[in-house]
Amino acid sequence: MTELESEMLKAAGRGDTPAIENLIAQGVDPNCRDQWGNTPLSNAAWSGHVGALELLYKKGADIGLACHEDNDLLSHAAFNAQIDSVKWLLSKGADPKHVSKKTGESALHVVISKKDDSRRTVIVRLLVEAGSEVNLKTFAGKETGCFMRDAFLKGETPLHRAAAYGDKEMVQILLETGAD
Repeated sequence: MTELESEMLKAAGRGDTPAIENLIAQGVDPNCRDQWGNTPLSNAAWSGHVGALELLYKKGADIGLACHEDNDLLSHAAFNAQIDSVKWLLSKGADPKHVSKKTGESALHVVISKKDDSRRTVIVRLLVEAGSEVNLKTFAGKETGCFMRDAFLKGETPLHRAAAYGDKEMVQILLETGAD
């Protein structure tokens, strides 16, 4: 990774659109990656900088690229409870049914991996309305990204996680939309 690519990733994480414009004008690829697979889009999505997301997208950044192993951008933003990033990504066609090839988790699983944040309930509603599968099970015996639970689960659904971490409204949303 070049110094300019590193600056691009940092600028995207800060939402610094003038710096992003300048770096692209200098020839920095808006799809560059760091050693973990993060891109400028993933850094902007993680931090909730919709202006940076929009600029990068207009300059050729690919919302379909995986970030950090095989996580999609939607899961990346959902995990960090970035409502505006999730809305933006869905509006640009991000797949609410994307499933990690490693764990079987979707963005719906990922957003319910932490406690006590009402933004997560808003994102659950957005994902369900966009078509996320409420009965999707993680891969049995595979370590998941749910850091607060036993790492080796037996096919956990979003409702299992919501019962452990979510609020009453989150559980209700899942039940009303067909969670078993």
